[in-house]
Amino acid sequence: MSAVADVSVIIPFHNRDQYIDEAIQSVLAQTVKPREIIVVNDASKEASRQRLDHWAGVCQIIDLKKNIGPAAARNEGIRHAKGEFIAFLDDDDLWLPQRLEVQLRYMQQHPDCALVSSNVWGFYADQPDDVSDYIGQCPVTLPQALTVGYQIVLPSWLVRAKVAQALGGFDASFRAAEDQDFVIRCCAAGYRIDGVREPLIRVRRQGHQSVTQRNWFLFRTDLQLCWKHRALYHRVFGIRGIVSFLLNRLHFATRKTRYLDGRVRFLLRVVKVKYEVRANYQEPVGKSL
Repeated sequence: MSAVADVSVIIPFHNRDQYIDEAIQSVLAQTVKPREIIVVNDASKEASRQRLDHWAGVCQIIDLKKNIGPAAARNEGIRHAKGEFIAFLDDDDLWLPQRLEVQLRYMQQHPDCALVSSNVWGFYADQPDDVSDYIGQCPVTLPQALTVGYQIVLPSWLVRAKVAQALGGFDASFRAAEDQDFVIRCCAAGYRIDGVREPLIRVRRQGHQSVTQRNWFLFRTDLQLCWKHRALYHRVFGIRGIVSFLLNRLHFATRKTRYLDGRVRFLLRVVKVKYEVRANYQEPVGKSL
């Protein structure tokens, strides 16, 4: 494997100047170097933007005039990417040194794979790091992609650029769950998604407000996701699948809400969350790459 790989790294950046140095340094420390690093500045404050000047010699900096959100910012990076592969990193997370080497080797060994992810380390300010075991049965099926039981952590993705471009990148109307929407569309189009069980990235669990704490915002996003893909949910699971998805996400949204949590728990005892693939369902035929 060459010392420099044909990989474009895309980092959306918004006001996290306290973390961006570590993030970029983790890319530069890779055992296999990427072709380019693209940092998309999503209309950060001037004080935060100035931090990027330090990296102007090693990164391509794209400055957006208005804040468009991480999905659209990644799309801007995809439009400028020149590599055969695209790897994503959030501006507050870190790669382990062998991340690109391991995943590129996997792609070489599996030329039919469109996207490969990995398990992740979560790291905190006041407790030990832990491994999130997200990688299950591979390749990922459309029924798996439509449920919340199978997570593919976006900063661990290595995707073939032509696949990302063919799918039109991320849906910029999503301010969260754009990764799950992408995975659903990827599976529905017949592309193969795999994962390696080795944790290759470190995801920061402290130091800023996590989107996962905004439960009602996420529930509205889940409604948007379900509505967009309602035909797929019905095709794979029938009406029961749509109801199960919404109940599951409602339970998540209300789990720390007094009174509502108890009512939703009672509802779940009456109407069980159950994803049962319809007898006539056929998985989309894999696309050649």
